[in-house]
Amino acid sequence: MRTFFTAVLISICFLGYANAQGNMAIGAGLVVSLPMGDFGDGANTGFGGTAAFEYGFMPQLTGTGQIGYLTWGTDVDEVSFSAVPVLFGVKYFFIPGVGFYGIGQLGLTFLSTDVPAITVPGFGTYGGGSASSTEFTFGIGAGYEIPVSPTFSLDFTAGLNLISDANNIQVRAGGKVAL
Repeated sequence: MRTFFTAVLISICFLGYANAQGNMAIGAGLVVSLPMGDFGDGANTGFGGTAAFEYGFMPQLTGTGQIGYLTWGTDVDEVSFSAVPVLFGVKYFFIPGVGFYGIGQLGLTFLSTDVPAITVPGFGTYGGGSASSTEFTFGIGAGYEIPVSPTFSLDFTAGLNLISDANNIQVRAGGKVAL
């Protein structure tokens, strides 16, 4: 829980340094995550959500900050994986401020695994517990923004997240509101 509050504090600090002269927006989205490699051998499709902050530095370049929560189930009952990603990066719009963009992000992901204890009648209880780690994260992807009104846009993104042993492909659908 302490790592979650640290992530929120980092996000608040990022928001505090934003200069009000640029174009700012906040948004939220739903995420579907497809685990890859060894992580894909143990985890099923993941689901979650993210909250984002954007700051337009130039017509084609926007800074991003994102925090979220993702969870993946497994084929074994009560075993699960979860993650809290805290990422900062940039969006590069191929046409200024709208349409197709490329995105790159760096940050930390706080990973957690929960495994239930196994009780064998007459022999006792074995195993169980949880483990957590903090991993460096690199994300790269592409997206498309659709303006719905002067202050609201739909935002669709697909990308690859490289997270130590928890690599995954994510598809995000959300919206953002200009501040």
